[in-house]
Amino acid sequence: MAAAAKAPGQKTVMQALRRFWPTAAPARDSAAAMWDFHCHLLPAVDDGLRSLEETQAAIEGMRALGYLGAVLTPHIYPSVYDNTPDRLRKAFHTLRQSIDSGFGLHLAAEYFADATMFAAIDREDVLYLPVGKQKIVLVEFPALMPAPCGMDILIALSRAGYQPVLAHVERYRYVEQDPSAWLPQIEQSGAWLQCDIGSLAGQYGTQAQVFAARLLDHEFPTFWGTDLHRTAQLERYITPGLAWLAKRGQQINTVLEELAA
Repeated sequence: MAAAAKAPGQKTVMQALRRFWPTAAPARDSAAAMWDFHCHLLPAVDDGLRSLEETQAAIEGMRALGYLGAVLTPHIYPSVYDNTPDRLRKAFHTLRQSIDSGFGLHLAAEYFADATMFAAIDREDVLYLPVGKQKIVLVEFPALMPAPCGMDILIALSRAGYQPVLAHVERYRYVEQDPSAWLPQIEQSGAWLQCDIGSLAGQYGTQAQVFAARLLDHEFPTFWGTDLHRTAQLERYITPGLAWLAKRGQQINTVLEELAA
């Protein structure tokens, strides 16, 4: 089966691996922070924002940085955050009824890669973001050790007609240590890559910071997300991270432009 289509302008992994570690690419056009992909603005459902008031403050902070809207991606992580698509849709409906900010909100989820995902795929009970003909699903791997079924989940999603996105790939130690082994596998699964903006400002340590910058240099990430859990992240990490993206002339999350329609 052919791999899922790549985002416009996205380079193939194998092309970029031939020159993966050289100096940075030349700067391009200025950055445009419009839509966030990957944040925990839905209050009181996981380890993200804890109240409606915190969510409202975070939205105002994001608007000040130039964001027009965000894709909310609360955790679905069995035995840790036992959310379901139905529960999250109800919480999202309540949030939409409670605020009137002119800030665009869309719902997806951040799925932890475990065996329960196969049953959700079979039941067609996967919470995804519709963008054009794409059904975008965010998947999180463990940070320190590979998920036993992680790659199989990405492949299963692709085969079922979804567009999988691997969350904050720069934070997976095993990928950072052996990118020439991991990145081609991820590409072959049909998955896109997402990186956290805060990683560029050192939010997750030096190794993730360096790796995120190298991924950026070679235009690997389709999406950049705030992965916002607390409003304080906006000033400490997101603002300098956006400045780094602007310096590189990075256009942010252009795949999501249709959400503004």
